[in-house]
Amino acid sequence: MLEWFYPDRTSRFIAGLCGTAAVLAVYIVKDWGFSWVGNIWLWLIAAPWPFVFLLIGRTGRTSAGADWVGIGKDTFIKTYELTTVKVFVDGAAHVIDMADRHGASARVKVFDLQQNHKLWDLVYNGILHSVHVGGAETNKRARDYLLLDFPPHLNR
Repeated sequence: MLEWFYPDRTSRFIAGLCGTAAVLAVYIVKDWGFSWVGNIWLWLIAAPWPFVFLLIGRTGRTSAGADWVGIGKDTFIKTYELTTVKVFVDGAAHVIDMADRHGASARVKVFDLQQNHKLWDLVYNGILHSVHVGGAETNKRARDYLLLDFPPHLNR
């Protein structure tokens, strides 16, 4: 394993605190002050967000080696032997659907792979190789979003 990413609980808790701060800021602006502080119902709406984010946050692990990517505990894909690389939009996120010639496949959010830039570099290089050298099947969104039709050229 050369690179890995495991989302930590602190980031999710801080995201929840930011949500709470946003709700409190709305209350302050709306009421022109802090007259809402004594209202227990407003606190019940604003306070639980850090804990909600802890419970529903992402817990997936991602790791990569020189020629593979691991998603979760059980899925390992050989990135230099991909047969299919397709990108889809899933809600607000772009998702890569990858399958290698050994039958392994995974569907992972691009954002999850890009959390660690070195991990993304390992995966992206494998994708580029599979598409340009191995002839992996792609869709238009994959070619446009991952810039697969525009590989970098070496200046000699």
